[in-house]
Amino acid sequence: MNNVVATITLKLHDNGAMSIEGNVGDVKLAIGMIDAAREAVSHRLGRPSILEPHGAGLPIPSCDAPVSPNEAVYPLIAKGDM
Repeated sequence: MNNVVATITLKLHDNGAMSIEGNVGDVKLAIGMIDAAREAVSHRLGRPSILEPHGAGLPIPSCDAPVSPNEAVYPLIAKGDM
C-alpha cells in the first residue's frame, strides 16, 4: 500500500507571483522533493543542451490546427438542454 506522507503544491498566479504550500517546514525534505520534481519534468520534457538551454521546445503550429474536444468528456450542448 502506498500512503502519501508529504505534499508540496507550487502555484503560478496571473500576476506572475508564485506561492508554495505543503510540507515546507522541513527544509531538506522540501528541497529534495522540489529537486526530484525538477528532474522528473526534465526527463519528461527532455534535458537541456547547449543548443537548447531551456530544454525541448513546445511545438507551435504555423497555422490553425483543427482541434475538436472529446464530446464524452466535454459535452458541447448547454447543460439545460441535456
